Order: sequence, then structure tokens, then C-alpha cells
Amino acid sequence: MPRVDDSSIDEVRRSADLVELVRGQVQLARRGGRWWGRCPFHDERTPSFCLIPPENRTYYCYGCGATGDSFTWMQEREGAGSFMEAVEQLADRFGVELRYEQSSPQEEARRRENERVRDLLDRACAFYASMLWKSEEAAEARGYLLGRGFPEDLLRTFRVGWAPRGGTALAGRAIQGGFSREQLDQAGLARVRGGTAQDFFQGRITFPISDARGRVQGFGARTLDPNERAKYVNSPEGDRFRKRELLFGLDLARQAAAKAGFTVVSEGYTDVMGLHLAGVEGAVACMGTALTTAQLRLLARVAPEVRLCFDADRAGEEAARRTIEAAREVPVRLAVVGLPPGSDPGDLAAERPGREILAAAVADADPLLPWLVDRRIARVGDSPADQDRALSDLAELLEQFPESADKDEAIRRVTALGVSPVLFDRFIRRAQGSGTTGRPRREREQAEQGPEPPSLDEARERRLLALAMAMPTAGRPILEGMKDDHLGSTRHREARRLIIAGTEGWDPEMAPLEAALRSEAADGGTEEELKDAYLRVEKRALERGMLAARSAGDEAEFLRLQSMVKRVETALRTSS
Repeated sequence: MPRVDDSSIDEVRRSADLVELVRGQVQLARRGGRWWGRCPFHDERTPSFCLIPPENRTYYCYGCGATGDSFTWMQEREGAGSFMEAVEQLADRFGVELRYEQSSPQEEARRRENERVRDLLDRACAFYASMLWKSEEAAEARGYLLGRGFPEDLLRTFRVGWAPRGGTALAGRAIQGGFSREQLDQAGLARVRGGTAQDFFQGRITFPISDARGRVQGFGARTLDPNERAKYVNSPEGDRFRKRELLFGLDLARQAAAKAGFTVVSEGYTDVMGLHLAGVEGAVACMGTALTTAQLRLLARVAPEVRLCFDADRAGEEAARRTIEAAREVPVRLAVVGLPPGSDPGDLAAERPGREILAAAVADADPLLPWLVDRRIARVGDSPADQDRALSDLAELLEQFPESADKDEAIRRVTALGVSPVLFDRFIRRAQGSGTTGRPRREREQAEQGPEPPSLDEARERRLLALAMAMPTAGRPILEGMKDDHLGSTRHREARRLIIAGTEGWDPEMAPLEAALRSEAADGGTEEELKDAYLRVEKRALERGMLAARSAGDEAEFLRLQSMVKRVETALRTSS
């Protein structure tokens, strides 16, 4: 590919308005001569992301250290796959005419060929869309789509079309227009056999699948013939069309999703259109039964949260669970849209009451982890063996998630069944050591050879002690207000006493814990994090008290502590 001339890159850099770009995804406010907002690269409550004056051509986050310019922004948040693609997108947006350095004849030929194939895909999309509304043979397709409640203007927005029967309707027209059989094959629009090009899609409703910029990469196509073996077919996989790296409707959803702060992901094309009918315009489809890591990375550039709107059946639940693994290294929050049993978004949107149900379900999406816990709990059998299997499944699920308010809520839902937190913690520690959660073999072996990892309660307590050590002015009063039974570990109780006293150089028996706490304290923290850590320790202490009260038959004390737990949970949700 020919390289853009350096002078053109400089012109794009000067012309690109970073304030305008960032405002598409971040609410900015002017303060102290700078533009400030909540960082789109990490979850935060207090704005620490700003544009650097005087030119406002770079951004910086004082919370996570994210930094860059308009080119970086396009790659990290707007879907540009490379620096040169970012340059071209910005030039197109801000009206800069690019000049290219001289390239070799081979490079120039490849560039022209690529542009021809891209043009061919755009023309095919327009041809199919025209056929849907003009062709007599498409009457059944029009009736099917309109009958499902999709109005003409929505179908035109999504460029839904019809691939005629006959075998050469598209290929013949393309060849007459100067395109080659090889180009038809490269675009995935025809099969070339014996020198003859036969249309790849025939007698099917077509849905164009575009990249984030709206450039057609391929098609999905649905048959209306019940005798067809494949209800849906997609363009052949190749250099241009990789289904695992594309999302249907992403180009139309980006702006609405960025404004809302979340993208809704469904399974199919008509599901996306149904969500649009319900007023949820930030919707896309993964065109399958689960999201891939590549697709999640695309979504993370658009909005910080992904809401899964899969079919309300066991397959949809399994797809939601598989998303956890795909999202392991992608900075997105995951939530689930709970639909009525047996329904899907496309069907719900056929009538106005269903659209209202769909819109409300999207607005009330549950965090993924508590939702999955509830679904597994609903299938617990009555036998002790069934209950043990359920606890093992839940422990394996929870072990995959970092500490968070969602994880605390999920654990609360498990222990609300009457399961002892101590017993459930043993299941979690067993899952951590079993290697069933996808950790590499070497990592598991090292974990088995090393010291036993701290329990969830111990990890929470250490976090509180380390933050109190890092911020003694705010931390010591909190530790002084606690009782010994707030901490389940004798060593942690002694550490609390030493931190309050400001003791340096703990005795040899406590030295390893002191070193671990000081190492964590060196990373610093905020008073909000300190408060959050205290509330988590407080909640677990109250839950231990509830168990003791129930064992002693003191129902009044149990109810009193239960009420206090609920207040702490409310405070945690408010602070998160």
C-alpha cells in the first residue's frame, strides 16, 4: 500500500479537532483552562481525563496513564486498524486531501485491485437493495420482512436486499460493468468454475456486513425455502471477510452506543433491527452463538459496557458464559438483558408492547456474573450431590472474576441459600487449585508448588490494611473504629494494632506480612478505595455474625445483622 506523504500527515494532524473527536464518546467540561471528562479507557467516577492545552492535540488520563493524539484515538476508540487507516479516516472526516509517495508498480497495482474489489462489494450491496424493492420475485421476501414489523425505512437504513435466482444476475451485470471473474471471486460474490461465474447468493434475503466505517466486507443471506438445508449462509471466509472480526450493524450503532455508554449485542440480523425498532440504536449482532475476543476489542473502542441480548434459552445462557473467556483481557464490563423465556429481540419487536418490554429489559440489564449465578441456582436439584455440583460450578465461575461489587453480590446470592460462607470459600479455593478455569499448566504447577493463596476474606482484609498503611491520616481512624472481630485472621488483627500505633520494623514472625502490605501500599490508593475496602470487610464480618446468631438460635440478632448487611450492600453499590 502506498505511503501517505509526510506533509499530508502533518496537515491531518493540524486539521483534526481532538475535542470534536473525544466529545463523540466523552462528556467534556471546561475547567481551569482544560477540557476534562471521565476516562473512556478505565472505569472511574471522578474525571481525570483531559486534553492538553494550548492546542488540545493530545490527551492524558491522570488515573490510568492513557495518552495519545488524534491518530491514537482513532486506533484505540474509533476502530482504525493501523496508523495509516487512522490518517485516512481523519483526512476524510476533516476534509484533507491526501498525497501519496511514489510506490512501485506492484504496490500500485495491488492498491487499485483492492479499491476495485471494495467498489464491487458496494455495487453488489446497492444491486441487492434495489432488487428487494423492484423485483417481482422478491415479493415473498418483502412480505416476510414487512410482516415481521420491519418498516421500509428501517430496511433501507440497513441496506437489506434480495439476491435474485437464476445464477448470473449479479455476476453478469458486474462483468458487463468491467469487473473480472477473479474480482467477483475475491469479493466472495461468485464461484468461478470452468471460466463461468455463478452468483454465490441466489434466492436469498441479503444483509450487508460492514466494518466500523460502513465499508461492505461481505454478506449474510437468509433463505425463505423450508427445503434449503442452510437457513443462513455467509460470504466465504478470506482476507477481507472474517466473520469472527466483524459485527453486523457496528457502523450504524457506534454513535448511539458511545452516547449511551453501552453496546447491545444480539445473535442475528433481525434481532438488531428489532432492537432499533425498540429505540435501542446502539445494537449489533455477533452473527453466531458467542462473541469473540476480536469482536469484544472492537466494542471496547466504542463504549465501556457490553450488554448481551441473546435468546432466552439454555443456548443463550451458554453463549453468555463463553463470553467471559473471550473478554478475559478486554477492558469491558459485561451485563445481560433478561428476556421473557423462549423469546428473541426480533420477534418481540414485531408489536409495540413487545418493543416496550425489550426497551425496558435493555435498560434494566443485570451484571453478567450475578445473572449467571441466578441461572445456575435455578437448576439446583434437591440431592446433596446436585448441590455439591452446583457449588463447584459456581465456585469455578466466580474464580474467573476479579474482586468487585458484582462478585460480592454474586457470593451473597449463593450464601443467601443458607450455604456457609466458609464452606463456599473452600469450594472457591478448590477451584483455584484445580486448574479448571483455563489457567496455563505451568501457572497451575507454580501455584501448587508455592504457598497456599489467601482466601477471599483474607484478600479483602489485606487490601484494607495496605490502603490504611498507604494513607495513615484517613486509614488509622477507620482501623481504630473497628473491632477485633472485623478481621478473621489473628495476624491481621495484630497488623491492625501495629498500623494504628505506627510501629516500624515488626517482629520476625510478622515481617513477611509487613513486607507484603508495604509492597501493596507502595502502589497508593484513594480514599474512595479505602472506604470501599472497609465496607467489604464490614460486610463479611456482619455475615459471620449472622451465621453465629443463627447457630445460637438468636433470630432477633440475625435479623438485625441482616438489615445492617443490606445497608452496607447499598453503600457498596452507591460507591461503585
